[in-house]
Amino acid sequence: MRAYRIAARYNLAELAKNTLAALLLAVLIPVWILAAPQIFAPASLTLRLRATGQALTTSTDHVGMIHGCLGVVMLLMAFLTFSAARQSGPFDRRLTAAGYPRTPLLLAKATSLLSAAALVALYTTVWTLAVWSPRHPEFLWLGLFTACLVYGTLGLVLALFLPGELEGMVVIFVISNLDLLPQSPLVNPDPHGFLGPLLPMYGSMQTCLAAGLAPTTPLRPVAASLTWTGALTLIALLAFWIRTRERHSVTLHARFHTAKSRPAPVVTAGCPLVPAPPTSSRTATPSTLWRRARNALLSQR
Repeated sequence: MRAYRIAARYNLAELAKNTLAALLLAVLIPVWILAAPQIFAPASLTLRLRATGQALTTSTDHVGMIHGCLGVVMLLMAFLTFSAARQSGPFDRRLTAAGYPRTPLLLAKATSLLSAAALVALYTTVWTLAVWSPRHPEFLWLGLFTACLVYGTLGLVLALFLPGELEGMVVIFVISNLDLLPQSPLVNPDPHGFLGPLLPMYGSMQTCLAAGLAPTTPLRPVAASLTWTGALTLIALLAFWIRTRERHSVTLHARFHTAKSRPAPVVTAGCPLVPAPPTSSRTATPSTLWRRARNALLSQR
């Protein structure tokens, strides 16, 4: 628990230091919500909610507001987690090589992702309530929260497999547009085919539309979003575990051979003088291991 608390505190602090993401979130969300009634003409739009099959009649500015909010939060969460994972990758490998337990480190990363997703969804929901009254605000938050989770885990996965930040940003932008545009009622008010429910944003889009426009909100789309989140999280955890295990195995092998080559005790006047062994990673505290890995990475830079 101590290792988890230390890792969670540092991970949350690193996310909070991303001033660019915080500035974009603070500016883009209210700007889009306030500008949506001015961008879209207040015309009547009839759409079919695919999760329930019922037809809904609403205003285009409300649908445009939901579409824009989802687009902003999913891009911001993907960029935030991708940037954080790219920056912390070498540090995490050094940290686990120094002996830091990997399970608390992974749980801390999951905690930071959940906290950031909840705050982003809450901030967006509050701004939406300032200019519009959706039928179910709590489910609107839930839909935005699941969108943040799906694309937050997607950013983690891309950070593990893509070589640079430019490639990641381009891939995130392309995937988000290919995912969101076909599901928007502004583009496709009467969706058909079997590919729609297989897209990552299907659950979040259906949940937000039902929360804002429908009398009841189905929970089946939430399960679809959680399935995507679980699958992407599993890929990220397996990749992280394999990479840190390889580095950890090399470090343990080097420590074993260093211990074998340690000089024998020297006897002087009948009293053995044993050389002081180096501080073991098993006896070092989590905070000490964290400082060692950080100092080593800074000295290398």
